[in-house]
Amino acid sequence: MTTRPAGAPQGKIVAQMVTTPETEPRLRATIASILPQVDRMVIVFNRYDEVPADILVNPAIEAITTDADTADAGRFFLPPGADDIVFLIDERIGYPADYVSRSIEQATEIGWDGAVFGYKGLIHRSGEDGQPRGWRQLPYADQLNRPRGVEMLGTGTVVARGDAIPPIGFMLNYPQDPDVGFALASLRAGRRAWALARADGWLRADDDPDAPGNAPPPEDERPEPPLPVVGGIHEIIGAELDHVDVPHHRYVKAKGGRARPARNDKGA
Repeated sequence: MTTRPAGAPQGKIVAQMVTTPETEPRLRATIASILPQVDRMVIVFNRYDEVPADILVNPAIEAITTDADTADAGRFFLPPGADDIVFLIDERIGYPADYVSRSIEQATEIGWDGAVFGYKGLIHRSGEDGQPRGWRQLPYADQLNRPRGVEMLGTGTVVARGDAIPPIGFMLNYPQDPDVGFALASLRAGRRAWALARADGWLRADDDPDAPGNAPPPEDERPEPPLPVVGGIHEIIGAELDHVDVPHHRYVKAKGGRARPARNDKGA
């Protein structure tokens, strides 16, 4: 079981995820990589009539079936304990054997109060700095040398204390866009989002478009985002956030009056 550094939350270490019948071949690989690193896994089985027997009898797995399709918001189905350490998991990602321990170590170095963490980060560019307007991604499979402030995190790589996990009632407003819902909940609670450091390829992406659950809908079949998503994105973009695109060590120095944040710092 994972050894925690001093200062880490002392509740259970919990992994939360949602799965569908189409992605069952990847489910078992995800369980095999994550379950040995945590105290408990919560898995929501979307559109399943019943949970596979071998998973159902595992005492470390809490398996849930639901008539409603929660989509990716199912990761938030059960509320964790306030002092738990929660990992939100996505079957399309390959997690290494030290994923939990290294994530807890980095989050503890930054500090759990007023913060949420992850590996896929998104930063919005206004276009005023000479760069293209829109969202810049920090892909989770790419190298990032230092933790960096972001506006949104991909919820398949989120690490957070239990009291920073929004309830399912709120997240069901964003079933297909949980990144927006989670970012909005964090913003309103005054929590800053940090993309954690990692080596290139430490997290592995399943980029095969023919793999179950990977193929995006054709461009002309993609629905317009619902109003809660549109409104949430505008609220996130319009927020005054002093940590975005700033390496954490520079942000700390700036708060101590020893340096100024630089949005285009090359220490990533």
